[in-house]
This record gives sequence, C-alpha cells and structure tokens, in this order.
Amino acid sequence: MDQDLSPRDVLVADRQALFRHGLIGLLRDAWPDWAFDQAGSFDDTARQMASGLPSLLLLDLDLPGLSGAEGLRQLCNSFPDCTVMVLADADDRATILQCLEAGAQGYVLKSASPMQFLRALETVLAGGVFAPASLSGRPILEPPLPLMLPQPAQEFDLVLAQLTDRQRDVFRLLAEGCATKTIARRLDLAVGTVKVHLAAIYRALGAHSRLEALAKARNGVMWPGLLVQDPPERQPRGAPEAADSYLG
Repeated sequence: MDQDLSPRDVLVADRQALFRHGLIGLLRDAWPDWAFDQAGSFDDTARQMASGLPSLLLLDLDLPGLSGAEGLRQLCNSFPDCTVMVLADADDRATILQCLEAGAQGYVLKSASPMQFLRALETVLAGGVFAPASLSGRPILEPPLPLMLPQPAQEFDLVLAQLTDRQRDVFRLLAEGCATKTIARRLDLAVGTVKVHLAAIYRALGAHSRLEALAKARNGVMWPGLLVQDPPERQPRGAPEAADSYLG
C-alpha cells in the first residue's frame, strides 16, 4: 500500500474488542508509520476525539451509545476536520444515504474482504466517496476501465453509458468546479445522494477522487456535449427521482 497516504492518526471505534485489534493489525501491516488508538463506546470515542483529534475515524454504526446516523452527525459536526468512514452490517440504501448525508466520507460493509476494505479506505483518503457496490449492482473491485491516453471519444462513450441521466447531471456540475453541497442545491438533491452519484462516477472512470476523475476525462477527447448542455432544471422539492437515479 502507498506509504505516503495520510492520515497518520487513526481511531478505531467498534463495539467488539477482537474486531478492533484485527482491524488495527490489518492497517498497521499496510501503513506501519500510522498511529492507532481504539474506543469501545460513543462516550469513549467523543472523549478521545476531544483530547486529541485523529485524522481518521473508523466508526462502527452499532457502537454503544452512538444512536446511528444522528450520533454520526453529531461527531461530524463537532469534529469537521476528521475524515469519517462508517463500518456497518446494514446494506440498505436508506441507512447508507443517511450516513453519507450526516457527513461520512465512506461506508464499508463489515462483510467486505480485507483487500476490499483497504481499497475503500484508499478511495476515501484520496478525496473520493465510497459506497457499497450493492447500490449499483457492480462488483466492488471492478477493475478500472483502460483509459490510457490518448483516447477516442468512442471509448469515453463506453464509460458514459454506465451512468444514469442524473449521474451525468452531477458530472457536468462537477466539471464546472461545483462543490458537493452546490451540486446538491442546484439539482435539489440531498448531499448524501450526490455523494453516492459521485461514487458511481469515480467507479466508472476508475478514479479515486474528483481531481483524478476530471483529469481522466480532460486528458482524452472529452465526451461530445457532456459539458456544454444547458444546466439541468431543478425539480420541485419532494419530487421522486427515478428508481435508477442512485447507482443503478
């Protein structure tokens, strides 16, 4: 694993001591220069974060005292400079979106393999957003598409074909330089929904961050019309999206 990745200070907060020790061992093997600490409850987690802010929090969604997504939101609001990745058993769309909306940068299933977890963590640390592939129906470790330069427009069209219309809307605004919250406001979407759309875009491009995604597109022949269409119209708040508007 890349030894230059930050952060260096990691807090593993999980209800099971054996799981905490195993996860720390996995991370220490990958990044031996990192510093690790652990917590077994929400109160212990908040206390440790207040006394010495870690750069990364790996948080069990079922941590005693956490209260699910609301407790996660409290932590993210209190410590906005900390990158938070949720570890959970729940694989339902509502829970995942709630956690991303609350401020988590990633959501990883505890059933993931060690390599899948490390890939997810690398994506988050590189500035990307990670969500389970169950939201899109694609393998979590789908190999990056061969976007070696130069690329004809037809090959980029193959990538574009994987995206829904709403994901293309998100990509247009991303290419304009809009932040996640700005994209959410302009498309009248929840921030968590935008994060999931971004995860689908990164996966389709084989990218780990918005900068890498834009670089992969701009270093080849840009998809015709992708960035020159009129801005998408805002939907009235509360209007339902199509069933495939997340990652499907």
